Amino acid sequence: MTQTTLLTSHKGVDLHAATAVRVMQHRLAGGDALRALHRCELHTWWNGAGGQAVADLLGIGRYYNPNKHHYGHFELDRGADWRRDAAPGGGALDVAWPGRAIASDLEPLGENLLTALLGGPVPSGCVAADVASFPLGEPGALLSGVVWRLWLADDGRDPARLADRLAVTRSGAQGLLVNPHLHGWRVAIRRP
Repeated sequence: MTQTTLLTSHKGVDLHAATAVRVMQHRLAGGDALRALHRCELHTWWNGAGGQAVADLLGIGRYYNPNKHHYGHFELDRGADWRRDAAPGGGALDVAWPGRAIASDLEPLGENLLTALLGGPVPSGCVAADVASFPLGEPGALLSGVVWRLWLADDGRDPARLADRLAVTRSGAQGLLVNPHLHGWRVAIRRP
């Protein structure tokens, strides 16, 4: 099953991420380990569902504005359909996700495109946690959501557990980015 993904990130300051990182660092348990937070908007579908093409989405202002965004078009040949496989609760994000880079406005096109869209190379002494969140029960062929990249201090704490604790809202002191009652999510830990 082929998963096609369009990711867009802000060219300038992403105010959503800039605000969220400050709240997470100062108010959440484990926030002391968060070094930075980056975000991409996610639009994905499987096996050409709905006849969508990335070129169509790039032409619609709702998904991409060339004055504000960079974009990356990716394809993953074995991408599981998150709508069917999403149970309440998180799952593992395929380490090969989002797949091979097909097109972008950034150069060079290649395996580092995801890194470029999500804030650049992870600094030494840190590990990246990618959290892809998406609404549960979406009826259409196109699934839109958000990918957050958390740069976490590589200080001996379990990065997957820490990312879950910072991202998934379970109390006033735990989580900010994912509402577990409304969203499915998948997490991948990426070491530099």
